[in-house]
Amino acid sequence: MTVTAAVAAHGARTLPGASGNLLLALAWRNLWRNRRRTWLTACGIAFAVWMLVFAWSMNDGTFDIMIDTAARTFSGHVALQDPDYQEEPTLEHVLSDAPALLDQAKGLASVKHAAPRTMGTALLSVDERSFGAQIVGVLPEAETGWSTLASSITDGRYLQAPGEIVLGAPLARNLHAAVGSEVVMLGTAREGGVAAAAAQVVGIFDTGQVAMDRSLAQIHIADFRDAWRLRDDQVHVIALVLDGPRQSAEVAAQLQQPGVAALPWNELMPELVQMVDLKRSGQGLFFVLIAVIVVFSVVNTFMMTVFERTPELGMLRALGMRGGQLQILLHIEALWLSALGIGVGLLFTWALLAALSGTGIPLPEETRELVAAYHMPDRLYPAYSWGATYVAAAAMLLGTQLAVLIPAFRVRRMQPVEALRKED
Repeated sequence: MTVTAAVAAHGARTLPGASGNLLLALAWRNLWRNRRRTWLTACGIAFAVWMLVFAWSMNDGTFDIMIDTAARTFSGHVALQDPDYQEEPTLEHVLSDAPALLDQAKGLASVKHAAPRTMGTALLSVDERSFGAQIVGVLPEAETGWSTLASSITDGRYLQAPGEIVLGAPLARNLHAAVGSEVVMLGTAREGGVAAAAAQVVGIFDTGQVAMDRSLAQIHIADFRDAWRLRDDQVHVIALVLDGPRQSAEVAAQLQQPGVAALPWNELMPELVQMVDLKRSGQGLFFVLIAVIVVFSVVNTFMMTVFERTPELGMLRALGMRGGQLQILLHIEALWLSALGIGVGLLFTWALLAALSGTGIPLPEETRELVAAYHMPDRLYPAYSWGATYVAAAAMLLGTQLAVLIPAFRVRRMQPVEALRKED
């Protein structure tokens, strides 16, 4: 049945005040008068939605892996510390009653590991050679469950007991230290005076982050407290490890309290935030480019639709349908078309991402050695982005509505007599 026949079935007298249901029915019928063109255009929209959501989800998954790897190397996903410690990381800014804070953090379901740490600086000496370094006191059993630094030992082993020390590989080379060497540490204690300790090198680590490896040493937290004059319930930082970085803001908000600053990963690693933001900017440009291409595709489709249906649209004008109603009709057709394309695109994208989120996408063999050096997995796992879904759907809906403005403007100014003279 043609559109004019459908209109006649409803009665021509209904046209001047055509109901929304009639316009919806006419718009839907018009789409399927040329099924091939409709499906091609809908598939173009679906492809754009798939490309945008899939690419965004892959990037989000990659960013999650990068953030998680960086957090597990040293800082954790959330850090509890004195409110002044972030701006002024000195020995004086400690957290008291650390056992109570540890129990509170471990009581949250999202927290998988909690590691207390004490931090200071010292001059490290081996025989005649000396270098400055950051000394971190740790509980070995609290670190080995999650820290990639603990699994980055290239020579020897990780800490097990007091009296031991592990060094970064560049720092060990600068000191001419090897496993079995004795390292003397000299610093300033919390209450003043000299902090002095000696420990035997039991391991050398290489995280791949040169700045960290050449300036970091870890000792047992008991040795640090003895040398730097800290009480057994005092720490500088409690590093928390979660299931993933996306929960860090929520957990930090739950643990925030007077006298304790709970910082999520983005406040602990601002340089990583800048890198992610930079990559997202390029991603946004790609998003806009795809949306523009789809809009031009839809413009072409509706321009062809108007040219092919000029006599029919002229007949509708002659029967009493106003130009504004014809314009609304085309906008409804664009709405149906975009909804069809978005639905198909999201359904395919969801199915593909659901399959890949479990199996991952294997990286090429030539890159696996590189990612292994940074303790990253050899597969990429997408993380479904609801934000990309909303943006892609909104962009396609808005884009198709903008695309139909040009042909709709032509329809609005259409003269019935001239339109009826044109051949279909």
